[in-house]
Amino acid sequence: MEKKVFLVMGIVVVLLAGCQQELTTHTISGTQDLVLDEQDLQQLGMTNDADEQNLEQLGLNGTNCKTEEQTAFDLSMVHYSVCSYVINSLNDTQVIIELKKFINSSELDGAYQYDSSHLYSIEGLISENDYGDKSRFRVNNEHDYGGQYDPPGVYYYHLWICKNEYLIHITSGGRNKEAEGYIAKIGQQILTKFG
Repeated sequence: MEKKVFLVMGIVVVLLAGCQQELTTHTISGTQDLVLDEQDLQQLGMTNDADEQNLEQLGLNGTNCKTEEQTAFDLSMVHYSVCSYVINSLNDTQVIIELKKFINSSELDGAYQYDSSHLYSIEGLISENDYGDKSRFRVNNEHDYGGQYDPPGVYYYHLWICKNEYLIHITSGGRNKEAEGYIAKIGQQILTKFG
């Protein structure tokens, strides 16, 4: 009887240790944990944006990524990262990734609804909820607010994804319609970081 108890206890300890290891392996502590690393960039066929004018417009002086704290709607602090990249095979297509970590779900929901829908028409919608609950994928359309001023032949893709307390916004601008597939792959790559 005593041997069975020790055997069962040993199995329970091994299982708990395995579960604990699994939990600590995929812990995301802030937006910087979701930023694409060199291996991600190679897999996606992307590089860091080297255009100083692009970087300066985003407030990224001398670097392609910046992480900081910002104030949210309810005056709580939001962990925020913004990065700029270029798709190598689509050399005029810039990709900007914004990552926000909110304190609570109501702030996340409010930011998501505002960012992903208040200036956009339904005509440019590509998909909803394909990347989990509360995701929207769209391309610019002439019926968007100010859409009549978009340069002809330029595509602006936007993908918003909510995951836990994070809002992920991936956007691109360029003359290549093929950027749609790249934006989808970037979204999937970032989601793999959650484990």
